[in-house]
Amino acid sequence: MGSFEILCGALVLMGFATRLAAIPLFVIMSVAITTTKWPMLAERGFWTMAHEARTDWSMLLGSLFLLIVGAGSWSVDARLTRR
Repeated sequence: MGSFEILCGALVLMGFATRLAAIPLFVIMSVAITTTKWPMLAERGFWTMAHEARTDWSMLLGSLFLLIVGAGSWSVDARLTRR
């Protein structure tokens, strides 16, 4: 699973197949939040979970943004669509 995250992260950094690479990243972060942060919410409360989940939520919402908007103008995707 880690190698898949590295591969999709590299694709996002290059801007190549960004929307396609954002889908597995979104799914991975959804599963990570569900399996690790929801039990923490039940055991320790909201504020502890919120403090521990900051990075996870940032990655989840970032991948959702990339899925909706796509890559920027300097990406490989943009250069391929110009041709």
